[in-house]
Parts: sequence; structure tokens; C-alpha cells
Amino acid sequence: MKRKLSVLLILLLGVSSIGVEAIPTESQKIATDLQHPMVLDFEREITIDINISSVAYGLELLWKANTTGTNYEESAVTYTDGIAYIGSCSTHGAGHDKIFAVDTTNGEIIWSNDTGPGYVGPVIDGDVVYIGSCTHGYDPDNEYMYAFDRFTGEQLWKTPIYGGIAESVQYDEQKMYFCSGFYETKMYALNKNDGSINWTYPTGFSVCPNKPMLKDNAIYGAFWDNYYVGKLYKINATTGQETWNTSLSSGPWDNSITADGQGRIFLAIYYDSSMNAYSEQNGQLLWTYPLHGGSLSFNAYHNGYVFIADTLGHVYALNASTGHLLWETKIGGCCDISSPTLSGGLVFIGTRDGPDGAFYALNETTGSVLWRYPIGASVTTPPSIVDGMMLCGSDGWNMYAFDVGVGGGDWLLHRYDSWNTAYSPVGLDTWQYVRASCSSQQDIITCVVTNVYDHQVQNISLHLPFAAYWYSESGELLKENSDTYTLDTLPAGGSQTLLISQEPFFSITITKPEKALYVANVKLLPFFVPLLFGSIEVQATVHEINKSQVERVEFYIDETLQETDTVAPYSWLWSQRSLGSHMIKVIAYKNDKSATDALKVWKIF
Repeated sequence: MKRKLSVLLILLLGVSSIGVEAIPTESQKIATDLQHPMVLDFEREITIDINISSVAYGLELLWKANTTGTNYEESAVTYTDGIAYIGSCSTHGAGHDKIFAVDTTNGEIIWSNDTGPGYVGPVIDGDVVYIGSCTHGYDPDNEYMYAFDRFTGEQLWKTPIYGGIAESVQYDEQKMYFCSGFYETKMYALNKNDGSINWTYPTGFSVCPNKPMLKDNAIYGAFWDNYYVGKLYKINATTGQETWNTSLSSGPWDNSITADGQGRIFLAIYYDSSMNAYSEQNGQLLWTYPLHGGSLSFNAYHNGYVFIADTLGHVYALNASTGHLLWETKIGGCCDISSPTLSGGLVFIGTRDGPDGAFYALNETTGSVLWRYPIGASVTTPPSIVDGMMLCGSDGWNMYAFDVGVGGGDWLLHRYDSWNTAYSPVGLDTWQYVRASCSSQQDIITCVVTNVYDHQVQNISLHLPFAAYWYSESGELLKENSDTYTLDTLPAGGSQTLLISQEPFFSITITKPEKALYVANVKLLPFFVPLLFGSIEVQATVHEINKSQVERVEFYIDETLQETDTVAPYSWLWSQRSLGSHMIKVIAYKNDKSATDALKVWKIF
């Protein structure tokens, strides 16, 4: 009678789990496409389940670079061509007022240059990296927009900006756009080549620590005074003329303006703890959603939903059309400027929880926490996802690089596109350390284990709930009657095919000689090695799953073929005179498979 057999294939990877907390409540069921369970076409129905929860969805700390930060880090990371750029500041405590270029292969600092306090995430355009500085009122006459050669760190130009640049920069082919942060705030358009001012738009407000948005030749910026009076502006990017403005319910702080491409723009407002949608055409308020606490987070848009975090540690997913809540998840005591970044179906964010600060990955659809990586310091910076890495600064003086999968493309604008969506349109293709694609034929499971990373992987352990026989693709027996098998190493891009069966495919065993003393083919007494005097009849027994004909059995002495036998029982008379140690090997062949056994013996005459 046929019976159903559930096969659990657990992929446990050889990575350090120190400091990693994997929180899934149930294992992820992944098959050939790594997305859902697969039922194999088999005499017995087999479900294969790859459990990757123990390695936190492929999370691996690649490196952390010391001295790149401060004890209060706000700058996001920008990346291209193997180099990551981050700003740092000492306005809120000890730290560096610099921009750093970091080699992403090892975390070493390539160059650094003085900028003044850098809250702004750097922006890369070709061979130039741009960054602004802001002193938050401490030194208003010493704040600039800078341009550096991104390879050498040479300063190309700097332009004084009264009030500083508290948040990020947008750019097009000719100009860069930003808002001054304090005092008599303005919108700016600068020439990218020399830093000359193209136009300014004075708003009459005194505060703008917000991230503007560039969309369809328009710049959007939010400004405020006295916490409860503010406006959102739409400015023509070519002329610097106002298209419209709309009053805000309160003052936004450290927030971003995001678009969905469907006529809606989104802005969180810190001082009344709300998330809001406005009409791109005229600024009309479309909906508002109350948050548990004020938000210092940039919002992100993807697949019809807006994602935002508040300062009480909640992360939200809201329907972009209606403002209705899809889910909310509390991940810590506080989320500061660290903001949702989406890729590959996950939401990345950090918490400002001091010694309990950590990086998180949440399921984009459900909000469930998939992993948590504590770092012992607050995370107040937005993470960036690019080329299979998550890059992020921290308040612990370190910049982190995690390996989270295989990236696609070169995401020049790090975590933002020009609409601030904080979403990688290409995303991460694979979140597992290793792919395992399996199929079956008769009583044999064929699994191709593939390393999809760009570095060697070691100690990949495969586990089954029953004892099995593990074979190479050529049919060589790797391990018998065991529920585990470990691949010692798998090179970058490499794969290995394993054949698995509950019964031996077929095997061959040398049954004579045994560990004994033989004289003229007669066993006299047991011995610790086979010791042969004179001729010996070498005998081999074949064990097989089915009884189809074994094609042949070959007998070797020291890798030299001596005899081929095609009829059982399989034997060969070794009569050549010899003195010393030798290796007897037998190989059986059947249906393009082979089985081998070997035995070291001592022969005298």
C-alpha cells in the first residue's frame, strides 16, 4: 500500500548566530521556486520544507567600520561601484564633522573630508558626491553645500547656505534641489557643475528639516513655524515659481514627501502625530491617519501602501488610496529617523533604544518580525539596500554592512528614487544563503544545492527526519544510513547535486579477504589487517534497490584494472606474486550508476 511520507529538508547554514535573533513562528515553506510548498510527483507524496529561520533569512554581518560615525548618526548611506558614502556630525555630541568613503568589500575607509555637521545622506551623480552641512543654529555662517570627487575625496566646490541643509538633496540633469533648514528658510536650485545658485524661493517660515521631493519638474517642500503653523509647497523646478501651497495641520520634523504616481503625495507630521495624503494637483488633504506618537521617520511607498514609523516604536502599513490600516507592529521603544526601506518583500528599519537598539526585518504584507539583530546602540539612520547588502550607520560609531541576498542593478540613489519611495524597483531576488531545488524519480530524490552568493559558503548541513543514503551525482556513496549530510564547502556560484534514498541505490562490499591471516586462500585466524600469503580469491557482493542486472564488476589493484566479472557471485583470483601493501578496489556498474568499495591489504608471495 502506498503511504505518504513528509520529508523535512532543513537548510542550516554555517554562519555565526551571535547577536542574531530569528523570530519566525513557523518555518518558511519553500521549494524549487523558493516561495511555496512543492508536492513532488512521487510514488509516495513528499513535501519538502526548507527551514531558513535559524539563519534569519540569510542575514550575515559582513563587517562594521569604526570611526565613520558619531554617538548620534542620522546620515543615510549612499552606494555605487563598491564604495559606500556616509556623513557624520558632532552637533549632538562627540563625533566627526566629515564625509567618509568606505570600501564595501572590507569596511576600510578609503578617504574622508571635512564638511561640518552632516545630517544629510550624501548624493552620488556620476563621479561626484554631494553633501550639505547644518549646525542646527550653532554656527549659521558656516554651513555649506559641498561637491567632492567620489574617488579621491578632493573638494570640487562649496556654496554657503545660510541655515544649512538639514535633509537630503534631489537632482536632475542640470541642477540640485534642497531646502535650507533654519532661520529664513528657502528652496534652492544650484548648478551641479560649479555650485552657483540658479534660483531661490523664500517661504517666510523659519524651520524646514524635511526631505523635499522632485517629481515631474516640480519640487515639493514642507515648512513650519511655532510647531503648529506650516505649509506644503509645490514649486516649478525650472523657474522657481510657486504652483500652489496648502496649510498643514502642524509642523513636520525630519519627515519626507513621497509620491505614488497616482496623483497622491504623502507627508507625516510630527507635531500632531499623523500620516497624511494630499492631492498632487492642488494640495488638497485627501486623508489623515492618527499615529500613536509623533513621527520622525521618512515614509516609503510600495505596491499601493505607505509605510511609516513613529517615535513610540510602531511601524505602520497604510492603504495609499484610503488611509486604512493594513497592519501595525511595535518593534521597540522608539523609532527615530531610521525609516522603512523596502526590498524583496521585506521592510528594513532600526530602533533608537540605546543598548537595546537593533536592526529589524518585517514581512511587507503582514508586518510580522522576521528577524532582529541587536547591536547594543541606537539606530537613528535609514538603512539602504543595494547589491545584496543592507548598509546603515548607528549611534555606536559604526557603519554596518549585512549580506541579505543577491541584489539586482546599481541603485545610485541608495534608498530613494526621485519620488522618495524608499523602494528598490529591482529588489532582492534571493534571501537564502543557499538554494535547494529538488525533484524525484521512483525512489530517488535529486537535490541541487546552489550557493547564490558571491563568496564561498562552508559547513552546509542537510537534515532529514529519517536515515537515508546520500550519493553524489555520479552515484558515489557519500554517507550511508544517516539523517544528516554536511557539505564542507561550496564556492561562489557553485552547486552540488545530491541523490538521496531511504534504501541503497546499490552498493558493493568486499567480502573476502577480511581482517584475517590467509595462507593459500584459506582463512586461518583473525588479524588486525588482511595479511595474505600466496594466492587469494577476492570476492565482492552487490546490494541493490531493485533486481535489474548489474552490468559488470571491476577488480583493481592499486588503481590498475585486473579483471571484469559480469555474473554473480563476483570474484577474481589474485595469484600474482607480491611483497608489501596494496589497495584492492571493486567497482560495480548499473544504469549509469556505480558503487565502490576498497580495502588495504598486505601480501607476501
